[in-house]
Amino acid sequence: MNNQITFKESPNRQTHTLRLSRMKDELTAMLTDLHSYRCEPCTPDMHKQFLELNHNGRKLSQTINKASDLLKDSAQLSKEIGDEVFGVIKKYHKFQENLSLYRSEAIVHH
Repeated sequence: MNNQITFKESPNRQTHTLRLSRMKDELTAMLTDLHSYRCEPCTPDMHKQFLELNHNGRKLSQTINKASDLLKDSAQLSKEIGDEVFGVIKKYHKFQENLSLYRSEAIVHH
């Protein structure tokens, strides 16, 4: 058996496009789950969290769309575009974490 060494390549346009597309699809599913009966707010604090998550999710969706458009419209992949995509990924993970905490609390109440 041959030992193969693979080098981690820096992300390219296709990789960034795929990541943004998947995040958009997953975000749509997460927002759908947020609006399901399982995540209905039961307390005033949960209602505030729900509204914040809903607002942040919609804002994140717009940010993903902007980053996708920027990627499509650019002639070549630059460091700034890569930084923009990684910034979106960071915001996405933060949203995912906050939604997970909210859902955990919602499950306890239901």
